[in-house]
Amino acid sequence: MGLDIYFHRVKRQFEGDPTDIKQFNEFTDQVDQDAQETFRKKVDTLMKPLREAWENAKTNDYWKGIYNERYFTFVGKLRPIIAKNYEWKIRPFTDKILELPELEETVKKEVDGYWEQYDCYFRKVNFLFKYFEDKGKMVDQYYAFVDREDVEDIIDKCERVQKNHDLAHELLPTQDGFFFGGTDYDKWYFSDIKDCLRQMKRYLKLCKGKGTAYVIFSW
Repeated sequence: MGLDIYFHRVKRQFEGDPTDIKQFNEFTDQVDQDAQETFRKKVDTLMKPLREAWENAKTNDYWKGIYNERYFTFVGKLRPIIAKNYEWKIRPFTDKILELPELEETVKKEVDGYWEQYDCYFRKVNFLFKYFEDKGKMVDQYYAFVDREDVEDIIDKCERVQKNHDLAHELLPTQDGFFFGGTDYDKWYFSDIKDCLRQMKRYLKLCKGKGTAYVIFSW
């Protein structure tokens, strides 16, 4: 267990009353449905080369090798876009290669039951939780909405902390909490700073105009 932080791009920010649980749940449900539909389409696109190889392999042994190659390519592309699910059964190069019908069934169960698509992921990076909390961005302890300016601010702070470690406590202080991870300004903290900078720069490129990030915290 530990603090997990997921960034999702959304087209609009929640503008209702966060104390209205029904209204907020309807919004988050719709965000999840939209993201899951987008994810299904992405998975379907990734599956097309596999389906082609599978059909050809029925009559041509050469295509059996092609299927195997595309299988590993598929798993390699799918794994990073599904949240850290330690129970996921498809592991490239360690388990047997699944035949297409079994693979499609396994992936469908994953997408329908355990999936969590994300654009950025952080584990036990508690200075991000504190950053959003201090800026008043939290809807409650589990959700936040972050705009482009916030992302740019995080990038700026990470860059400044990288250049001068003495600024860490001032710019991106840690916060303790239940399974939040360490609070020392040690090599792990500065490793998280480096990774945060990398992911936030990539995320910034994904933002369009006034793009909003819907951030989920879980632990």
